[in-house]
Amino acid sequence: MTLRKLALALAATAALSSVPAQAERLAVDGVYAARTDGARGVTEISIEPIRGREGIALENALADQFGSARIYGEQHFRIVPSSFDNEGSDPGYAQLRGFARSRVYDVSDGEIERTRCVRKIKHEDGEKECVESVTDVYECRRLHVEFRPDVALFAGEDALYQRQDNFSNSERYCADSSYIPSAEAMIEPMISRFARAVRLDLAPEQRFDRIRILESRSGLERGDRQAFKNAIKLTKSDPVGACIAFEDILTRNPYQRSALYNAALCREADGQLDLAAEAYGQLILASDKSRFRNGMARVDSRSLAREQLASLGPPAVALASASPQDASSE
Repeated sequence: MTLRKLALALAATAALSSVPAQAERLAVDGVYAARTDGARGVTEISIEPIRGREGIALENALADQFGSARIYGEQHFRIVPSSFDNEGSDPGYAQLRGFARSRVYDVSDGEIERTRCVRKIKHEDGEKECVESVTDVYECRRLHVEFRPDVALFAGEDALYQRQDNFSNSERYCADSSYIPSAEAMIEPMISRFARAVRLDLAPEQRFDRIRILESRSGLERGDRQAFKNAIKLTKSDPVGACIAFEDILTRNPYQRSALYNAALCREADGQLDLAAEAYGQLILASDKSRFRNGMARVDSRSLAREQLASLGPPAVALASASPQDASSE
């Protein structure tokens, strides 16, 4: 991606961030790391024919997932045909191979009884009473499906990554209903879930989140309480102004948790990951709450994403490192 295209992409993100959001939330747009380093340095992937009954369906699902792996509009992987002969000539080329086996069992699963009224009488008060009923017995069956995918990423003969799983589901159906479950419909979400997991394992992900700020003013200097309240209101219409106010309040209240957390969130939104990590670290030392640990985890993931993208060359590094503010000043 050229610097000009990068600037345009990030400027668009900045414009989205300026739209009034839900109350008391800040927008955070970031690139988060792939869950493994299996595809570090890989730019081109061919999805080889996957063997097994569900092979074609899994190939299509993987192609869709890799095709949607985009960072600021740029496709992360180039998907090349399986016949593409590039082994040994391009260090960024890898092949995804595997199996997609399934089994389907349709077995007897007992019976079910349904009682129905066949004769009623009506009393003087208008109420009806069932005086004769019969019980029907219906045969039941159970459709059980299993899906066992196993894929691996190879560069030449070197295995870079492997993932295998075992999914299963079953559904009972009886002759009292015309409904009959479909094995294909039961397996389809398993295929999609596995393909999504492989995509998250191998490619960074760009996410746009709105994260709630803290509002407690307990412990603030008296003169800063109204300023803090005003900053909270600004998050709905002027998040940049709100962040400037939170940072200013923090200079006089360095240990107040709401001011420190909100400033950490602002730094995270601005791409100042080291400063955000420093603030989250202070918060975790004071109180090991999940929101503080989640903030640190997001920052750590974005820092790792920068390392992963560094193997793809300077344009990718710029994508992971830049903030919307960088684009607006371009």
